[in-house]
Amino acid sequence: MHRSETRELTVCADCGAEISASRERSYPFAEDAVLCWTCATRRGGTYDEQHDRWIDAPATGGLPRDEA
Repeated sequence: MHRSETRELTVCADCGAEISASRERSYPFAEDAVLCWTCATRRGGTYDEQHDRWIDAPATGGLPRDEA
């Protein structure tokens, strides 16, 4: 892994998986928190691929960085 790649990795606030938010589809929330695709969809998130946006936001209640 290149050094620049380690700087862009973040950790899913739910499962703890390392993800690259710039290269992998994910759900950013709060100031600096992210859910991986699996956790975001498991928590009820619905993504519109055609328009490249989340239609229904995943539930973030109970997560360490939840500010909702």
